Amino acid sequence: MRPVLFSTMGFELYAAPVFAGLAGLAAFLCFRSLMRRRGLAPDELWSLVFLLAAGVVAGSYLFYALFYNGGPAGNLPFLLKYKRLPGGSFWGGFWTALVCAYIYCRAERIDFRRVADAVGLSAILALAVMRLGCFQHGCCYGTPTALRWGVVYTDPRCAVDGSLLGKALHPSQLYESLGCLAALLIIYLVFLKRERLKPGGAFVLAVVFYSMLRFAVDFFRGGDSGILQAGRLTTAQLISLAGAAASVLWYRRAENL
Repeated sequence: MRPVLFSTMGFELYAAPVFAGLAGLAAFLCFRSLMRRRGLAPDELWSLVFLLAAGVVAGSYLFYALFYNGGPAGNLPFLLKYKRLPGGSFWGGFWTALVCAYIYCRAERIDFRRVADAVGLSAILALAVMRLGCFQHGCCYGTPTALRWGVVYTDPRCAVDGSLLGKALHPSQLYESLGCLAALLIIYLVFLKRERLKPGGAFVLAVVFYSMLRFAVDFFRGGDSGILQAGRLTTAQLISLAGAAASVLWYRRAENL
């Protein structure tokens, strides 16, 4: 793997920020395309894009600070020393961005269900791209495996725990990337393009599909499992269960309004 994509004269370009930028660009293009088809005005589009981006960044880091790396007790010393946090949380960014979009839609009287559809599809497309960067960088690494497709990290600059360098690990990042891509294609080609869903339906499918995927993949992921745990279930798995249930209940309620 290549945690550093390019290096010259002391400058190192790491894979993680490059793919984070590509993921953000992919999400923006997807969201813009879907919202334009629904007749959203340009000023409303850019307002939503700004709020979604702010929500993703703020929610991702805030949630990580609260529930990962030992919570505030572990993150505060790290933040004071390095002026940054060691990671972020997808679910934290996703749900915070969605709340921001909901508040804006209520204020501007925009149909939130159609916006939620675009957010859901854009999010899993972004994840499909982002996890490729995680694969290069070594973050979100998997547990040791004897399977033939196990991947070995040797570069000490990668994010894999030092004790696992040189050992075959589950390519959990690729599991998630391929799963997100499959979910996106199924939702768009089978349901959305053929108009088999009511507004809000694509969002629910995106949340449920990714929740199922993340729930399964987390059994093969190493690293920090978060401070919220129930038996063998990780923080992300518990949020996946709660998020999937909440999205289904919201959709059923929205249908009756």
